[in-house]
Amino acid sequence: MDSVPSGERTAEPVAFSYNQERISVIRAIVSNAHNAATNYREIASIIFQEEGQEDPAIQAEIREVAATFYYRLRLQRGPGSKPGATLEPLSETGDSHYFPRPIKAVGPEVLKLWGELLSENIEPEIQGLLADLLFSARHPKPHIHARRAVEAYVAAQDGNFGQLDKSAMLVRAWSILRSLGLKDLELSVETAMMGLVESTLKADVSAPGTVLPILRCLLEGRLRAKKEAKRAEIPAKAIDYLFSALDLYKTDHLSMQLAYMARDCLNDKALTDLALRKAAANLLEAAEQETNGHLKAHWLEQAAKFARRFHLDDIQSECVRQLQAVDPATFQWMTIRAGGVSPVRPSDIESYLQIFDQPHLISALIQFFNTPSPTGSRKVNEKIAKNVISNSLTHKIMGMSTYGAHGLPQKSYSTDNEKLQYEINGVEVIGMARQGNILSAALGRMAETHVIPQTGDLAAWFVEEYGSDPGLCMSLAESLSLFWGGNYVSCAQLAMPRIEAAIRSLLLLLNEPIYRVEEDKSLGQFPGLGTMLPLLDKHGFDPDWSSFIRALLLTPGRNLRNLGAHGFLQDVDKQTAALVIRALSLVALLAPEETSKKACDHEAIRESLAFPTGGNRLTFSDRLLLKVSSRLNAILSVRSGRS
Repeated sequence: MDSVPSGERTAEPVAFSYNQERISVIRAIVSNAHNAATNYREIASIIFQEEGQEDPAIQAEIREVAATFYYRLRLQRGPGSKPGATLEPLSETGDSHYFPRPIKAVGPEVLKLWGELLSENIEPEIQGLLADLLFSARHPKPHIHARRAVEAYVAAQDGNFGQLDKSAMLVRAWSILRSLGLKDLELSVETAMMGLVESTLKADVSAPGTVLPILRCLLEGRLRAKKEAKRAEIPAKAIDYLFSALDLYKTDHLSMQLAYMARDCLNDKALTDLALRKAAANLLEAAEQETNGHLKAHWLEQAAKFARRFHLDDIQSECVRQLQAVDPATFQWMTIRAGGVSPVRPSDIESYLQIFDQPHLISALIQFFNTPSPTGSRKVNEKIAKNVISNSLTHKIMGMSTYGAHGLPQKSYSTDNEKLQYEINGVEVIGMARQGNILSAALGRMAETHVIPQTGDLAAWFVEEYGSDPGLCMSLAESLSLFWGGNYVSCAQLAMPRIEAAIRSLLLLLNEPIYRVEEDKSLGQFPGLGTMLPLLDKHGFDPDWSSFIRALLLTPGRNLRNLGAHGFLQDVDKQTAALVIRALSLVALLAPEETSKKACDHEAIRESLAFPTGGNRLTFSDRLLLKVSSRLNAILSVRSGRS
């Protein structure tokens, strides 16, 4: 949106008193400014620069005259928008302050100025704006001012204003005559619109901002008499211009706007389908011309989304086929690594690992099960993410997208909240990777120090010590045995679905109605992890641990749950396996045996969810781990903020 130059701002309404004797001088000032300008804003700026403003009365007069030309014609733009234009003030700071004042708040002295200036033999652009202002202010005889505004805006097409401004004036003229049913003026406006669109489409450099707003009005059809058919008559040339524009304007947002026009306005289904297919073909053509994998994938994805939205099934299938066939080597991925000294000193890691040097394996595992969330504090991570976004211009002006393990576009993040959640997750994933190293080292240290018992004995101890569900305890014991045997893929594949099973068990014990009954062709079934986890949060589940499970298993995190379920998890390192075991150990040991007394005590379950590691007091070792994590997050915040 245009901004008002600092030297031209006025915080308070100007004290102005109309002087009839000054009208010829004002008329000359306005005409001189018009002759040197190509739009209303330039007229206002030139008038503000008039000399001889020492006299407060003349200064007020000059300011009020200049402010007249800061009212703007605002077009309705974008896919699915309504046709037309409104006349409104140039807002400086949103709804709380206007420059100039809202039209309906204009006082009688200014209305006199506009009326007298309009009565002068003045240029069509000036006449159109003044008559429009008086019409919008509901000055006496508004129909007369409306007709004069329409006629003047049409006459202004022979003036020196730019094409975009001429287009806006015609769209405003169309809006006025439609609102009042001025059918006798429709032909002149339509003819002027047709002329401007045709000349623009034939120009060497064609401006879509000139064509599309007018084209949307023409496709709305002509005014209908009360007894005429319900469907408006669309000028034949307007349909021709629509297809010419589709041939000329092939970028995604312009093709989509034209497609929406065809869908909303054309009465012929065959023509509508043809227009939609031409728009989709524009997107496919852009993809074919690209050699960069990212850009090619972008165009194909946009084309597939477009085709799906308008039920062009054959085109959607072709887009998907081409998207799947994009050569991964053309994506030109770049890996960015942070240099410098590691934020975690070897002495810190060694100090922490010493807590697992216990005389018995069971004691070491208890220490492991009491470690804090690998992603750290959710509040701290959110603070870091907000700091990163506030210091990054890229985050403010651009969206983000992720690619899945399949190498294809997976999800886009465009709103402020989506970007924040994505950035929080990024902080969590980086912190989680660091803790994965420590947790895997801790498990490895146990295997080096102790004799590993049989899986059944280990599971029996978990049940006896924690009173947890025997099946989940057995899964935890088997996962640990697979880890210590170096079989990390099987360890993760076994543990991940059992995490979901443990959360489902907890919700059922809390009497949460989660089962989805059969409906039509949908089978009766329990929901997935992404649906159940928020329900567990509702019962007070520690947000730090909830964030960890999301970051590990769901999107936009590492999404291990879906990768494993769909066969994309072909390799798992020991750090990832250790993180999966930590997630399973948390929820498996929280889920009590169904026949136990605790299973019937909802408050006891909720308390364990709030303090899943046995309490809210941190041990010395926990503080040490959080200290290491905070150092990492601090450096991450600084580095990300500079990107």
